[in-house]
Order: sequence, then structure tokens, then C-alpha cells
Amino acid sequence: KLKICLVSAHLFVAMAVRHVSLLLALLAACCLPAWLLAFTGSTSKLEAPRPQLRRQAAPEAGTMGTLKNPDFFWGNGFEEADLEEAARKLSQTTGSELWDRATFPPEDRPSYMSNDTEWTPLPKERRWMGLKEFMEASALANSNVSTALFLVLSQGSGYLEKAKVDAALDSWRSESGSLNQAGWNGSMFWAKAQIGFGYAWLYGMSSFCGYFFFFRPPLVTYLGIDLLPGIPQWWTV
Repeated sequence: KLKICLVSAHLFVAMAVRHVSLLLALLAACCLPAWLLAFTGSTSKLEAPRPQLRRQAAPEAGTMGTLKNPDFFWGNGFEEADLEEAARKLSQTTGSELWDRATFPPEDRPSYMSNDTEWTPLPKERRWMGLKEFMEASALANSNVSTALFLVLSQGSGYLEKAKVDAALDSWRSESGSLNQAGWNGSMFWAKAQIGFGYAWLYGMSSFCGYFFFFRPPLVTYLGIDLLPGIPQWWTV
């Protein structure tokens, strides 16, 4: 009797979980388009429409660049010749000189440390450099070009590490004073590759998980459509 009760309870819980998951999937499938429409409709009144992807004029000197990762990936908002010239000029300096010219905000004591605990701020050469500090240290006139150069050096991560900057600048430098195209093309390739992989992983995995967990159960159950026929149906286990 005890075994029968346990088996019955297990079957009841499995059926309940299956029905709840199917119900949530149907609710998501029905409500998600309406929610997206309401969201986009409400925000479209507040936000200006996005311009089409095209090569835009660079902002005036002294202004912060508005270059985003997708614009950098597709080469919008700056000229390749200007970027290579800025990289050539920057390659004549070193990471130590950049870090010496940069002004970092003061560090705060970590909240988990008591006032009685001795604490020493990180030395300047071990601090991570952001876009604001980089633009100040590099003294480049074109802000979009300096933003693109920052993305190349940071590989799209949003911050610079001194050791990686030194390695990149060494690979760009040549004895003749021109830009070493082999080192520059390698840095540009890896920067765009990491940015592209990040977007592909984000949107690819989110689309796959959305279908696998929310849209696959009702499609298979009610319409008999399964885009992953060789994958076990998790809601039937």
C-alpha cells in the first residue's frame, strides 16, 4: 500500500507539473505579443526612432562619443583611415604613459572591511581604465575614433587592463613609425569576434531557451509541431 501511495503521489505531482508548465507556456504565448506591442508602443512615444545603420559624421572634438558596440562592429560612425591613424599615433606611446596621464576616481574602502582593518588602495598601474580616463589620457580629438580605439583595446569588455594595452601597443608598433598591419588586424579581428560572439550567444541562447521551455510544449501537444524531434520532451518525463 505504501508503494502504491508513493507511486500515485509521484504521478499526481508529475501530471500537476505538466499541466502547470503547459498553462504557463500558453499564457506566455498569448500574452507576450500583446505585452511587447504595449511596451514598444509606450516607449516609441518617448524615444526618437533609431536611424538606419549608415556611416555617420563624427562628433565635434571635446564631446563624448556615442559609438555603440554594434556600430563599431559594422564600421559605422567613424572612418577606418582615421582609426588606423589614431592607432598609429597611440602605438608610439606606452601603457605606463597612458596610466600616468589618466585621472582615476578615488577608491572607497570596501564595505565588508571594518575601520580597524588596514586597507591599501590599489596602485595606479593596477587600476582598470574606463572610456572617460582613456579619452583623457590619449588626448585624441575625434571622440568616435577614440571610442572605437577603446573598443579595440578592451576587446568590447568596457575597461582596459594595463598589461593587455602594453601587449596591443607593442604589436601595433613598427620600427619605421608606421602601423604594423599584422598586429592591428589581429586586435581588430578579436575585438569584433568577441563582440559578435557575445550578441550571438545572447540572442541565440535566449531564442533557443524560449522555444525549448515555453513554446515547444504547446506546439507539440496541440499542433504536433516539433522542431527538435531528436530531443527528449522534458514535460512528458
